Amino acid sequence: MSQSYRSGSSRLLSKTLDDLDRPLAIVDRRGGIVFANESLCGLAQAEGSELVGKQVSWQLAEDDSPFAALLTALAPPAGALQGKLTARQLTAPVVFGSTHTGQLFLPLVDGEGSVQATVVILGDWPQIRSQLPPAEALSLEHKLQQENALVELRSRWQTLDGLQPLFGSSPAMRLAMTRVQLAVRQPCSLFVAGPRGVGKTDLIRALFAARLRQAGIPKIGGQLFPVACGVLDAELFEGMLEVFAARQLPQTPPSARLLLLEQLDRLPLAGVEILNRWLDTHGQQCCVASASECSVAQLAARDVEWAKLLVRIATLEVSLPPLQQRREDIPTLARHFLSVLCQQKGRAPLVLSAEAMQLLTAFPWPENLRQLAEVIDQAMQRAVMVSAIGVQHLPAAFRAFASTAQASDREDFEPIDLDQVLQDLERIILQRALHRSPRNRAQVARWLGISRPRLLRRISQLGLDSQGEGSPTGESP
Repeated sequence: MSQSYRSGSSRLLSKTLDDLDRPLAIVDRRGGIVFANESLCGLAQAEGSELVGKQVSWQLAEDDSPFAALLTALAPPAGALQGKLTARQLTAPVVFGSTHTGQLFLPLVDGEGSVQATVVILGDWPQIRSQLPPAEALSLEHKLQQENALVELRSRWQTLDGLQPLFGSSPAMRLAMTRVQLAVRQPCSLFVAGPRGVGKTDLIRALFAARLRQAGIPKIGGQLFPVACGVLDAELFEGMLEVFAARQLPQTPPSARLLLLEQLDRLPLAGVEILNRWLDTHGQQCCVASASECSVAQLAARDVEWAKLLVRIATLEVSLPPLQQRREDIPTLARHFLSVLCQQKGRAPLVLSAEAMQLLTAFPWPENLRQLAEVIDQAMQRAVMVSAIGVQHLPAAFRAFASTAQASDREDFEPIDLDQVLQDLERIILQRALHRSPRNRAQVARWLGISRPRLLRRISQLGLDSQGEGSPTGESP
């Protein structure tokens, strides 16, 4: 019978950790904070009892939590949850005034290799990076930009819900983020342009929710009225506008009323005229947000009525490009979708293998974000009893795409003789011109924009002398 022994003084351990000059937290395997040292409490300007018990997560239920950004930053990444020493660079302060630029995650593993807790330390990134093994530092160099995109995004917003269209660090996404934040601070008419599946409507709904939070209005106190412009004729469209006007509550401020025009580019011209008249009467009573596959410039070029409408409803334009034009954002999006799905379905965290990520990045994604989320969901369902999603877990279409891409890479292309191609093309053009005017070489030369002597010389060089008949000069009698 084995004898049990009591552990040492927890107070002494607590004092030792409190004496550290770096903020430190211990997070259990369920994501709950079980310890926060004095330095971390000072950084958060909160008592330890206010932090202990809080859940760290990329997705937080409490939108208005004062510790939202800090709790997101303390969430261990996938590598730490797998028992690996992990570090992460911070591109934005975890709380206002923080000067810490890096994090170190130390997993505490039991005898079976399961992570029971993670020690999270905030500090100076160059110093943290210098203490890592060379292989780990090299791995971080490849993943740094994508891993930190969510941290930077979370530091700017109180919730990630609906903001998937803005995930990424590409220049297009940074510009879109700046414009959306401006639209939150200064309620105005918003125009979101982009191809199908990029999340235009989701972004507008998330922006409206952010406006309500900023104004201190609960979600139930706002009025969002979507209208599908592409499926309504002019009469039904006018009826929908009147329904929205009739449902506006007098106690609701105009900034809390949003008319959402989906598929605006499919609105017929008669509907545009109706909308202009409706805005003459009700334009000051609500805000308008539009989703379109065409840009403002493309719609304004259609008609004067379109131009008049866009002056009113497109105060701020946000462009969401397709995934194939911002492939550097795909790893960030894929990791986010996978993390959210694992949490929703109660599964242990999964990661994407390097081969799978490479294939996802290379795929053309005709359906954009919607298709990427569906593919990640399908792959997770196939990944049973594994810790990483590989190429074999992706849908069959992706495996076929991988085989085609590999075959294309191996294919040898025969070089072409450009001079011969151009000569053959010239022969065809001359033959057609001579066929139209077989006896008048001067006319043929004028058609081709060359001199008559040059035409005769090329006819001789290409062996086309038999094309013309008649006088030696080639002129009509």
